[in-house]
Amino acid sequence: MNTIGLEQLKKIKLSCNVLKLIACILMFIDHIGSGIIHNYLKIRGMELSPSTYTTLQSAYEWCKGFGRLAFPIFAFFLVEGFQRTRNVKKYALRLGIFALISEIPFDYGMFGSFVYNEHQNVILSFFIALIMLIVIRYLEGNVLGLSLPVKYLAIACTVIAFSDIAYLLNTDYTWKCMLLTAVLYFFRSTGPFRLVAGAASMCWEKYAPASFLLLYFYDPEQKPRFKYAFYVFYPLHLIIIGIIARLLIYGSLL
Repeated sequence: MNTIGLEQLKKIKLSCNVLKLIACILMFIDHIGSGIIHNYLKIRGMELSPSTYTTLQSAYEWCKGFGRLAFPIFAFFLVEGFQRTRNVKKYALRLGIFALISEIPFDYGMFGSFVYNEHQNVILSFFIALIMLIVIRYLEGNVLGLSLPVKYLAIACTVIAFSDIAYLLNTDYTWKCMLLTAVLYFFRSTGPFRLVAGAASMCWEKYAPASFLLLYFYDPEQKPRFKYAFYVFYPLHLIIIGIIARLLIYGSLL
């Protein structure tokens, strides 16, 4: 029975679309916890009974626990997209545009304000990570004629520099996004060990390494579809969360 079960498990194939859909659902759960429950507790918590407060706090922690699984999946497909795209400039432009479009919805959904300069959205993190990968690939091509040790040092400095940029801009996941993206890229040809390395680089997040169990079933032969739908979902769901949070907390959208 165990052998049969393992054989059936190996036959499971998940497309890019299915995995991104799962990640979107997990991200929605995460943002419900941050944008609605957390903000409600922060502003209206003193009005609640201890038991209600404890219940909502527990719900928030569950939302964050499940939601943390989304980020590694999106980071994985950022690297996949970088490797597979026929036009990396258009890919970067698309990410940059949606990073700008998403900033106001992100501020509204997560912080209840149209402008919040202390934290930036995750698409900006991925945009910075993509530019980092472009620079790394340029250095790997060794068009500058660097010796091997110097080339590796330059690549390491590139990862550190872009991590600093993300940290200074205070983007979502900051340097952790750069680290995971770099690890997934450097281990791109190592088969399942790539997933182990990715999980290890996410060990700082309690539940996030479990995402790589899902990614084990990824089928790269199934072509991605509806790519713009996933970009649109990000700002759209944040607007919805912001509206619900404002109505629950203040009874007003502004």
